[in-house]
Amino acid sequence: SMIGNLNKIPIKRITLFIFGGMSQMSHEPRTPGAEFKMAIAGPLSSLFLAGVFFGVFRLLVSTGLSSVFFAPFAWLAEINLLLALFNLAPGFPLDGGRVLRSIVWHFTGNFEGATNVASKAGQGVAFLLIGFGVVLFLFGQVGGVWLVLIGWFLNQSAVGSFQQVLVQHALENVAVRDIMTVEAKTVSPQTSLQELVDHYFLKHRFGRFPVTEGGDLRGVVTLHDIKEVARENWPNVSAGEIIEPAGDNIKISPGEPAINALTKMAEGEIGHLLVIGSGGHLEGIITKTDIVRLIKVRDELDY
Repeated sequence: SMIGNLNKIPIKRITLFIFGGMSQMSHEPRTPGAEFKMAIAGPLSSLFLAGVFFGVFRLLVSTGLSSVFFAPFAWLAEINLLLALFNLAPGFPLDGGRVLRSIVWHFTGNFEGATNVASKAGQGVAFLLIGFGVVLFLFGQVGGVWLVLIGWFLNQSAVGSFQQVLVQHALENVAVRDIMTVEAKTVSPQTSLQELVDHYFLKHRFGRFPVTEGGDLRGVVTLHDIKEVARENWPNVSAGEIIEPAGDNIKISPGEPAINALTKMAEGEIGHLLVIGSGGHLEGIITKTDIVRLIKVRDELDY
């Protein structure tokens, strides 16, 4: 995380598992050098800790104390050494795979091509783990199941990481305003719930609609809100009476990168965002379908 901050690459999340961890960055490193420093930091930290624990182990052994005191340090040294070696395996998204990508990237100047090479290497490492795990299991070693699971996890991560790079390339320099739908379907505060059901929710695919007045966003009305009202009251209750505030999780500004919109929708498990301009004015709506279509078109045209 510290190396990432030094290179202006915020770390959003670190996923830990039995053989180490992988960082989720807000964006990919800008240069091969930054990539190399980010990648090598983890294994070097593990090697450093292994050395420290081994040194403590040797010091305690020399004092003639019982093994109860020094055995844990020997175990910690061994674990950190194994972590360093495993994470240096040249397969993306492990640290060793990122080192490999930085080297290929440095010599070819092609970030996507380097990611593809590292991703394929990651799949190779994953298949080796799966194969070795199957062999161990056939010979009665239950621990082989763990290697199969870890191999499966690495394979999924390797494939997903390369697809993420392709998505980022397709959305490079694309802002929300470039692909949003300007004429968003809106609701006035005076619209009855019966009209909302008949002419909005039953005719359109959205689970919520923005409520606007004079072009300004007042909030949203959702299908869940309507279900909370007795059906016989639908003709007499207006959208303005059950309106709820539009949280930041469903809003985005028109100047933000489209990749941010896709990330926000994925994190919130929603299909669209409201595009809000200055002063709270609703400028449009952007859907996951809009973004996926752009990615597909650019991929087909190799553009």
